[in-house]
Amino acid sequence: MALVYSGQIAPDDSALIALQCAQKLLALRVEAGETQRQMALRLRMTESMISRLERGDHVPSVKALCRIAQAYGRRLEIVFPEHEHEHTDGTRHSHPHGHADPEHRHEHGE
Repeated sequence: MALVYSGQIAPDDSALIALQCAQKLLALRVEAGETQRQMALRLRMTESMISRLERGDHVPSVKALCRIAQAYGRRLEIVFPEHEHEHTDGTRHSHPHGHADPEHRHEHGE
């Protein structure tokens, strides 16, 4: 379970993190073949909290993320990429600075 933080402070960062968590949590539940109720029991959470998390309405604490990862035999990884950008085709990715990429443009002149 890896969460990627862009390193740029923006008003919607918490919404983006909530969405990433929601997608990861739903994927874990579907992979395990569980209902929201079964997941709630496994994680010692309420079913309504699972629903809120899967909708991206709530950002789980690091403690909750660790509990989720442990319950599903995963490792929690929080990544702070050095640089993230969007290509003209809409794809986004992160990488270290200084790599060769003809579409790589920075506002600060790199």
